[in-house]
Amino acid sequence: MLNPELTPTQLVSAEERTTIRIGPLRKPTPFWVLRFLRIGFRWSMRIARAFVVRRLSATDKARLVGGLLEELGGLWIKAGQLLSLRTDLFSREFCHGLTRLQSHADGFSPAVARQIIEEDLGAPIDSVFDRFDDQPFATASIGQIHRAHLRREGVWVAVKVQRPYLKDKLGHDLRLIGFVVWMLCRFKSLGYMRWEDALWELTQIMEEELDYWHEASAMRRMRKRLRKHNIYVPRLFRTYSSSRVLTSEFIHASLMSDFITLYSKDPARLAKWLQENNIDPRKVARRLLKSIFRQIFEDNLYHGDLHPGNILLLKNSQVAFIDMGSIGFTEIEWLGRFRIMTHAMGRRDFSKAADMALLLVSNLANAELGDFKPNIVRALRRWATRTQIAELPYHEKSLEDANIAVSRLMIEHRLPTEWAFLRISRVFSTLDSALVYLYPDINYTRLIRDYFADAEQRSLKTAYRQAGPTFVNTLRGLVDLQEGAKEYLFHMSAIVRRQAQVLERQTSKAGLFFQAVFGVLVAALAAGGVGAVLTFLHQHYHPWVQRWMGARIERITAAVPPLEYSLWIVIIALDVYFVRSCIKLRNKFSEKEDRTKS
Repeated sequence: MLNPELTPTQLVSAEERTTIRIGPLRKPTPFWVLRFLRIGFRWSMRIARAFVVRRLSATDKARLVGGLLEELGGLWIKAGQLLSLRTDLFSREFCHGLTRLQSHADGFSPAVARQIIEEDLGAPIDSVFDRFDDQPFATASIGQIHRAHLRREGVWVAVKVQRPYLKDKLGHDLRLIGFVVWMLCRFKSLGYMRWEDALWELTQIMEEELDYWHEASAMRRMRKRLRKHNIYVPRLFRTYSSSRVLTSEFIHASLMSDFITLYSKDPARLAKWLQENNIDPRKVARRLLKSIFRQIFEDNLYHGDLHPGNILLLKNSQVAFIDMGSIGFTEIEWLGRFRIMTHAMGRRDFSKAADMALLLVSNLANAELGDFKPNIVRALRRWATRTQIAELPYHEKSLEDANIAVSRLMIEHRLPTEWAFLRISRVFSTLDSALVYLYPDINYTRLIRDYFADAEQRSLKTAYRQAGPTFVNTLRGLVDLQEGAKEYLFHMSAIVRRQAQVLERQTSKAGLFFQAVFGVLVAALAAGGVGAVLTFLHQHYHPWVQRWMGARIERITAAVPPLEYSLWIVIIALDVYFVRSCIKLRNKFSEKEDRTKS
């Protein structure tokens, strides 16, 4: 449980918060297609009229499209949030408008929530909780959250309850969205955007949203990982959870969204609260960003929806994360390329960053490369220059701004980013809504350099701790390899003896042949060993070798997928072993040849 000493004083009282409206509960209708057509037609007319009457801004367009998707509800909201990641296709204002889809959804009947809890937990609600607040304190398109007090454990908890009829509703939505995707593919509308992949992403979202055990598992893993980042994650109460009910520790803290509200509404009150609780906004911002970098690049398990409503401010500039329903991970090879690209941006090696950006694209069939790399280099150079100017607005020098510039150039060259990879973009775009208030004059290039320097130190410490076990495991592997070779030679010895006389007649020619073969093998293995050592140093000790490693060698080593420290030790050790073995065999054949001649 959270240390009570980290609980801050109250920033916004319950009376100051907007009361969540309880809306009517609509059962899925068998005429759901007609409902979709009716809502779609009405909003189409409204959008058409707005275009005719006045010139719409990107924010106005986002409001209209967002209104349509909100009324459709369910998976359509998730589809809108997915489209909001396509900053390469739409303007920044339009995408930001879609990210705010249904931030304040209507709640559903408390009686229905109680019924779902009792059905899933198999007990009367009063036997589990000695207090249960009927009024939800938070809602979303998937469920709503009630505050309660566990009778046996004696702790306050947040009880997340899934909306009723959700499975049928999302199933209908998925079929309609699937039809829209089929039409886009049928008429080849922006075919290179790979709409089938977007549909697959939505299907995965639906499967995860329908089963709270996915979030429960993510909560346990994130609680363990983020403890090392000095970030708190609520404790899960598995006994009181199910596929439709999730019970976790209630953290008495202040939301980042409350901080933002008072930032412009009552800055004097906010400044007093920060001083009372020893909170430095810049320190909080650095903690958030460095943790996100660690989650993405080191843990490959990251919170994908860090909007201000999911960040809690604690005393002494500590933070907590809630809502683990959007935890993501990325395929290792792609993640390695994105890591190298980000590191290169921090070092101002824009040529290398452009090369990595090209490798983030899976399909080059329709690509129009042309001046792709020079354009990427120029865009990143402009971004890096802006990061040095503290007076510029935050959004002009944020990491999202760099990602948008790169992704739009990719679209111009018909190189769209993968939908699955856009989850990482969502991390930074949602986090920006908090960082712009916490640290508006942040220098991203400096922060990226600081992060990678810290990451190298952590990597070295881990290597030192694991040096003993790694060395022992490597020796054990070599002993096993040697024993296997001995066993093989033992079984083959009889065959070798039978063929001895035949081979004796051909020793002269065979000796020369195998002497040459093993000579070539020695040279090839030696060259491979040098390459392996250089790549190992580049991946794990880059700051030490960067000064003397040439640009050509660095480009070659950077193209190799990142491997674990222990695996590199095994590879290099095996290479040394085989080089020595080949040298001995070459010398043996050379000696045999000399004896034959004599």
